[in-house]
Amino acid sequence: MSIDYTDPYLLQYCSYEIEQRAIAHVESLGTFTQASKDKLTVLYAYIIICKENLSAGDDLFTKKLKIYEKDFDGALSVAETESPDDDGNYSPVFSIPLERA
Repeated sequence: MSIDYTDPYLLQYCSYEIEQRAIAHVESLGTFTQASKDKLTVLYAYIIICKENLSAGDDLFTKKLKIYEKDFDGALSVAETESPDDDGNYSPVFSIPLERA
């Protein structure tokens, strides 16, 4: 495996196959910086692992799945705001809502 996984419990379930499935899914979502791709890949690998190991509605995999789905959605939103500059470098684009007084 080429990416560092930080969840010690789910690490034991990580495999090359799961990592490749996660990479393929993330690549299907768009073009992202390498850091964002890696983060999204790890989170999606955890989602795959949790879904494949669910056994009861209140087990550890169910709880971790809810957390990692939220984390994935948040990381995807951030990754989607990244855009290349004229040199092809990526940086996050932030917006601030303007409101009338």
